[in-house]
Amino acid sequence: MRTGKLVVSVLSVCWAMCILAPAAAGAETTTAEETSVRITDHGKRPWILDIEEATISNENFRIANWTGNVLQLTLMSIEPGGEIGLEMHEGMDQFIRIEEGNARVVMGLSEDSLTFDEEVTDDWAIFIPDGYWHNIINTGDGDLKLYAIYAPPEHPMSTVHPTYEDAEEDHHHH
Repeated sequence: MRTGKLVVSVLSVCWAMCILAPAAAGAETTTAEETSVRITDHGKRPWILDIEEATISNENFRIANWTGNVLQLTLMSIEPGGEIGLEMHEGMDQFIRIEEGNARVVMGLSEDSLTFDEEVTDDWAIFIPDGYWHNIINTGDGDLKLYAIYAPPEHPMSTVHPTYEDAEEDHHHH
């Protein structure tokens, strides 16, 4: 078993404990029939989804799909040659999983010294520590489909950025 798959399995167990356990205790939840990807943020209530299907079917550059008090799930679709954009988040760690596509991952402690440079593809997990500059660049011929988990949340609840340009414009207004 590759390390990336082990980590994803551990995260799946954690996700199930946080999302499915309240349902077993009788908390109000979203049913399996209601889990199709909609342009809405399902945060702050129990919810389940087929994360692979949701990620692959997402056509937006970024959509905040679940925003809680200390955790956020975003789905992303990056066009060939596109990128997330070089950025750094202070006070948060980030987890990214590639569901479909090929990408180059760069990271470093300063934007001028990106000493981590790796190629990734389907099913790989990326861990971005607090304070690291990073970028994910689509190196494939098709859209790069990924999801990101931020802790704490990075984007306002219900954020939808249909394109990279929309995300950049919104970023400059915050």
